[in-house]
Amino acid sequence: MKDTILLDKYLLLWKERNENVIVAELRHYIKNEFGGTLETPIGNLICYKEHKPIFWRIKIVLREDIKYSQTQNRIFVITKSAYKRKLNYYLEKLKDFVNPRFRAEKELDNEIKKFLLDNNLISEPFSISRSIEKTENFDFIGEIEEFDYT
Repeated sequence: MKDTILLDKYLLLWKERNENVIVAELRHYIKNEFGGTLETPIGNLICYKEHKPIFWRIKIVLREDIKYSQTQNRIFVITKSAYKRKLNYYLEKLKDFVNPRFRAEKELDNEIKKFLLDNNLISEPFSISRSIEKTENFDFIGEIEEFDYT
């Protein structure tokens, strides 16, 4: 599965694509002066087929802790912290932001919808929604075995 670029600034990193489920990580990216990109994960695209009645449900889930700096034209991940030093940094950085939260353009929803339809990944009827995710807790259970690339 090849990654997909939308609106020259959003990248879909495909995790799963089949006839019932589509999952991708959504990233904002900026090309740097060395020919590479600076990428920031901003959310997830989740599509699945509902039953009774049958239709596709498209969910765009964006992270709450993404901020945009107008003066630096950059996107930051900034979270609140119990530590006074980090909280002061957080409050200082907020002064530099246009909006309290990074907002992906509305055109992104339309581009995702168009890409999915044009590539026959979904079909009508479908619903599309956008929400903001606030992670309350994260636990990782089990062990990951390293893959031997040799």
